[in-house]
Formats: sequence, C-alpha cells, structure tokens
Amino acid sequence: MKTFDIVYASELDKTLRETGGILIDIRDRKTFRKEHWPGAVNKPYDEMEQQGLRLPKNRKLILYCEHGGGSMQLARNLGKEGYQVATVVGGYEAMKKVQENYFKNGQNV
Repeated sequence: MKTFDIVYASELDKTLRETGGILIDIRDRKTFRKEHWPGAVNKPYDEMEQQGLRLPKNRKLILYCEHGGGSMQLARNLGKEGYQVATVVGGYEAMKKVQENYFKNGQNV
C-alpha cells in the first residue's frame, strides 16, 4: 500500500499549483533561516517528533529536507497516519540544481 507520493524537483512548482499543497521544509530552524525555498514553511523534523504533529489533513503536504532521506521517512510515517503527503526527491539540493539550470539555460526569458 502506497502511503505517500514523490515529487521531482523539476515538477515542484506545477505540483504546488495543481494541488494547493503546503511546502514544508523539515530542516532545522538555523538552516531554514539561512536559505529555503520561497513559500516554504519550517517544521523541523526533530520538533515534530517531540511535540507531535500539528498539520492539516485536508491539504497535500509536500516535504523536503537537504537531500531527501529524512523527508521520505517522515512522508512514509505521515501517510500511514492518513495525511496526504509527498516528498521532494533529492531534497533542497535537487531543487537548487533545477533552479540553477533554469537560469543558466536562459529559460527565464
């Protein structure tokens, strides 16, 4: 039984538009403050484990971490609890590469 979806970094913006999802950065607060994806909210993995979950079940949750492993584990757990959830394959690093390629290839024109 599939408990979560995967989203490729190259499809993130489209997926957010189509689902009305919430983009959640599960990295620690210091890392989030340093840099994060526009529109993302910060819900650190450690804090969610300690304080319990305060996330809406009526919207798609799209999680990312630095490289994708942590968000995949959390997505699996949330999916088992009935959340509509997805994880970004490759995490923030993959998201940054997609953005860099977009501008390098002149697709922003």
